[in-house]
Amino acid sequence: MKLLQFLCIFFICINCFPQKNKDEKFAEAPIFPFVNANIEKYNSVFRDSNGIPMLLYENQHHYYPIQYTQIALHYYANYIKTKNKSSKESFLKIAKFTKEKIVIIDDFAVLQYNFIVKPYKLKPPCASSMSQAFGLGVMIEAYSLTKDRTYLDIAKKMVKSFGVPIEKGGVQAIWGDTVFYEEYADINSHVLNGYMFSLSGLFYSYKTTGNKEAKKYFDIGINSLKVKINQYDAAFTSYYSKLAGEQPAFASAINDDPDHYHELEIVQLITLYIWTDESIFREYAHKFLKYDNGNYSDPNKKSKFSKIEASNTIEPINYGVDKLDDELWSWGNYWSTNQTPTNLDIKFSLLGTEKVKSNISAITFYAISENALPKNFEVYDLDESNNWNKVCEAFQMRVRNRNYYKTDNFETFIETFYFSEPVSGSALRIKFLDSREGGIIALREINIQYDRFQELEFIENIARNSNPFK
Repeated sequence: MKLLQFLCIFFICINCFPQKNKDEKFAEAPIFPFVNANIEKYNSVFRDSNGIPMLLYENQHHYYPIQYTQIALHYYANYIKTKNKSSKESFLKIAKFTKEKIVIIDDFAVLQYNFIVKPYKLKPPCASSMSQAFGLGVMIEAYSLTKDRTYLDIAKKMVKSFGVPIEKGGVQAIWGDTVFYEEYADINSHVLNGYMFSLSGLFYSYKTTGNKEAKKYFDIGINSLKVKINQYDAAFTSYYSKLAGEQPAFASAINDDPDHYHELEIVQLITLYIWTDESIFREYAHKFLKYDNGNYSDPNKKSKFSKIEASNTIEPINYGVDKLDDELWSWGNYWSTNQTPTNLDIKFSLLGTEKVKSNISAITFYAISENALPKNFEVYDLDESNNWNKVCEAFQMRVRNRNYYKTDNFETFIETFYFSEPVSGSALRIKFLDSREGGIIALREINIQYDRFQELEFIENIARNSNPFK
């Protein structure tokens, strides 16, 4: 799902939030953050004989708390929006199942699962901060519909799990000198979007029930994220997690919508900024937005560029310039040239009245092999008089960053070149002067990093106009 569509659905949904009611006597719980009323997407999910969703993982079906609680939240959202009795019944069925699955340990409550999720080092049964957050929402919503206080009592005990170490059955890990809530019960996994989902559950609990302990753990989590958010900056995208492995886990790498997690993180960061007024979250939302290859001003347009033209392409039909801005940087077809010089002209898309991109700071190439990366090239910008002006040559771009990613049989070699000084223009021309040993330049994708404040403000305005916590 593209970010604009996600934003429209999400921020309409959160507009249902009431002001915090300290005596917990709310008539109708609001829709949980980052949840919408679209339940059709779950029609194909496998269910047991009682209609409870089950996850197919490594050829077996499992009750997976993250899955069934998230689906329950969507049923509740659909009921609030449509008053569909079937959605209410489905929600209450899963809510009752969730309550029955709760495990009480000392004075806290957790949802557990009993299988290993690769590549994490888990010791089942284990809990998840993300399913704890979703489960909190389910319990609070179920209480609002049934007025059965056992749901609310369980919600309070679930909050306590955020203060309990993973080793003792909770969801808290220590990362350096900071607390971190883990989506997976591996103290070294540190999944970013799961962490921010966890924070949203704590915030939801505080705002709906006035739970001060939830607010305490939320504040602790916010302070941790302020310290650790820089760890997720991969220079060309964001990291999905910080689990040590053979290759980094990037947030924009797989599937037909490879930027899904990366774009989700942008939305989550902006939302946390609005909730907390911590400017660092807006700063990193903008930084991640610069890295993203997608378009946010037009829901019908995929690319952030208005047009890409090449003076030479080896095979323009299946391997044309359209492959350079389809967001599929880790797999699929690519653009290539075997002639030098070859000009690649990238014209920026327009947002509102903005015709010139400011603070153009870097160019990222995604190549099919190391030898397919460009070697020598010149960069030109297009001024308002439609004149091409030489900016620099490759050897002058001394600051560079290299990354590598492999999925199935696809390899991608990523190199980012930084300008010594930011430039401005309505387009960039990259004149490739020489190829490497392979004799061709073959790129899966290209990205230009520039200020996207107008798009960031566009996202933020949607959020602020719908923000119930003013």
